[in-house]
Amino acid sequence: MKSITQIEIKELEKLKYRLNLILIAFLCSTTLAPCVIFYFRGEGQLKWMLIFIGISYLVSRLPTTFYDRFQISEDVRIYKLLGVDKFKQLSTNGDLINRRIRKKYPTHRNIINFETIKEKLNETYKIEKSHTVLFVFCLLTNIYAIFTNSLGTAVILFIGNILFNYYPNLLQQYNRIRYKRVVNNYSPAVITYDKP
Repeated sequence: MKSITQIEIKELEKLKYRLNLILIAFLCSTTLAPCVIFYFRGEGQLKWMLIFIGISYLVSRLPTTFYDRFQISEDVRIYKLLGVDKFKQLSTNGDLINRRIRKKYPTHRNIINFETIKEKLNETYKIEKSHTVLFVFCLLTNIYAIFTNSLGTAVILFIGNILFNYYPNLLQQYNRIRYKRVVNNYSPAVITYDKP
């Protein structure tokens, strides 16, 4: 197969960025935008927003080992029962986006060797941590919105939080199982992974 040039790599990255940006816009419209509207134009008080930001910051300081203990299962079948493999198709850098990219760049692969598997494994912790921070902030805001009778905001936040924070966390756990299996089964003496 023909390898891609530096110019094509830049174009590939731009395409990946644009495709992912569409999904990120949905994230913002169903989680962050309702939060901003609730606190600045609705019933929410800024002092509670600041308290929830503080709590979310504390969550960001949790060690990586927390995510290993918090993992739902070590069995990918549990995640498949929850539909995580289907969610993977529609997520950022997911199957749908990768298929679209491969139509234009057939040689493109996210994982090309053991080193990229190691990088992806470490990346799962970083992504899960960022989504956990957002999940906690949105969950606290969601509960607060219910107490202020802002039910429309509460419903939108609940749905957005499940789709754009909870399921991405499940996806990172699912991916971690798959990456660890490859690392441990095919080259345990050579490949190690560092938790960020």
